[in-house]
Amino acid sequence: MIATNISGFLSEIGLSEIQIKIYNYLLTHKFGNINDMKKELNYSYTQVHHNLIALEEKGLIESSDSKPRIYIKINPKISLTELINKKYNVLHDKVNKLDEELKIQNSLKGRCVRDISFYHYSNLNLAFENFYSLLENSYEEIIMSSLPPSILKKLEPALYQAFMRGVHITLYFSDLDFEGYPNYLEEITSILKRIGVNITQTLEKTCQLIRFNDEIVNMGNILIDENYLNSIIFKEDTVFHIDGFRGPFAKQAKKMLEIKTVKNQIKIVYPKPIKKVLSVIEDTAMIKTRDLSKSSGIGGSKLKEILNFLVREGLIKEYLTNQGVGRPGIHYRIVE
Repeated sequence: MIATNISGFLSEIGLSEIQIKIYNYLLTHKFGNINDMKKELNYSYTQVHHNLIALEEKGLIESSDSKPRIYIKINPKISLTELINKKYNVLHDKVNKLDEELKIQNSLKGRCVRDISFYHYSNLNLAFENFYSLLENSYEEIIMSSLPPSILKKLEPALYQAFMRGVHITLYFSDLDFEGYPNYLEEITSILKRIGVNITQTLEKTCQLIRFNDEIVNMGNILIDENYLNSIIFKEDTVFHIDGFRGPFAKQAKKMLEIKTVKNQIKIVYPKPIKKVLSVIEDTAMIKTRDLSKSSGIGGSKLKEILNFLVREGLIKEYLTNQGVGRPGIHYRIVE
């Protein structure tokens, strides 16, 4: 049986009393069907069935296609950590929204006439803190247009984490935007090599030329989940000025990028490390984590991060195999 303090922990992360008892059954018995569980736990068939579905939706257990259906726990360290992260992200998002509202209320700029939140940063460190916060809480997509390599290098870690969460990332650029970067495409693909990204090169400029402090400069954008438009004014690496809007401007800017004439498109679906892991798994019917690490040359937390990502993407499946004495082994195989 689960210790009382662990039961309290499971309750804190959202499991009901009956779900804790069912989960405890699967932890101690390794697997079971509905009839076995309702008999031992003294619940009705409907109660057990309904809460098994809830546990499966939370990612704590999985079921077979056999009859009767067999339920088995997913590695608790992985599944519970994922559940905690989801709960943390929801709470973290609420804190960020509250913080943003407070900043807006205290801003000397106030609100636009159309009640569209506006934020401005002349301090680049504050601007990047805001970018990291927005990127960390992105859920759907991130669209960038004509950003200098120095900006992309700073944003790369946050973009990588967004990609690993399943966020769709797109970058637009034109050769006309970067006279000072003759090898811009090579530079950005090198910077973004860990990230799955759609790169679209257009014939027309994707950034605007504007006058800033009596100097002609470029203005590129970062669009986040169609809610945030962040404009970055720059001249190579000498001038930076950052403004942001929360409102309909992001959708309008996205439409303006989508109607431009496409010259070239490159789609990096899965970067090299992820492709390598997939390739090794494809070459075997089923493979252990240890053997996978040896064959791919990737190990530790990096391999686990990739495996979790591929499981979430539905490309591979994790299996627990009973090897007799000791804990079950973890194997992976391609989802057919």
